[in-house]
Amino acid sequence: MRSIYALFISLLALTACSEEKINYSTATASSASTIKPSTSTPTENLSIPDNRFANTYQILLFGNSHVTGLGNLITTLINTGIPHANITFTNASGGFLDDEGSYQYRAGLLKNTSWTHVILQGQKYSQSGVSVYPTISAQIWIDKAKQQQITPILFPEHPQKGNATEGSRVHGIHTGIAAQQKSCVAPVGLAWDKVLLTEPLLNLHYSDGNHANLMGQLLSSYVFYEVITGESADLLPFIESIAVAESSQQILRQLASETIQANPPCLFDS
Repeated sequence: MRSIYALFISLLALTACSEEKINYSTATASSASTIKPSTSTPTENLSIPDNRFANTYQILLFGNSHVTGLGNLITTLINTGIPHANITFTNASGGFLDDEGSYQYRAGLLKNTSWTHVILQGQKYSQSGVSVYPTISAQIWIDKAKQQQITPILFPEHPQKGNATEGSRVHGIHTGIAAQQKSCVAPVGLAWDKVLLTEPLLNLHYSDGNHANLMGQLLSSYVFYEVITGESADLLPFIESIAVAESSQQILRQLASETIQANPPCLFDS
């Protein structure tokens, strides 16, 4: 099982730092190639819809290989913390947020289901910090979500192994987007920074130093659990079905919640 997982992650890693073109089906890919996303900045800046206390969570995720494994973990956390809730989690994949090849597929998926939340990962950024990439596509997806009463959640990526500044820098890019188009910003990278600083013996990275291993995926999932539901990740119990030690789960829960308390992800209008 482990060898299959390792092979899967290795294949994903090949596309993690280059633009992905997803062939969802021959018909979808063919029609999508003739339709490009709008490049006009949204003229409205609607308030963030508050769907934290829904009885049914319908969660859509856009992203590249860095979203691998999150769907099942987030679903498990919500099932544990809110047993009465119904949960649907769909990973639409699709690469970067400005990917033209997946635009029609994603736009149709977003429009045709009553989602409560959409997680948006895949804003391009310069790993060196030298280049600046446009954020218009992220703003457009946020606007589309809010028009349908969907809570948009930006997903700043976690830092690469050994990079002490990437997490906070990427978080800053995403809070900059939210300043232009109101959105939740999940402090994933900041939570990773906190764990890596205070608990350096905990390994969060896969062997490539870029992707998350199970422990790293769980930390990110704790952050999303709290952002999505409004419930404290720190109050979740030990979950035996997740192959991470009880003591480590406790540390990750606590530091995820502390990070969120220090960096409120959603500024809902009162």
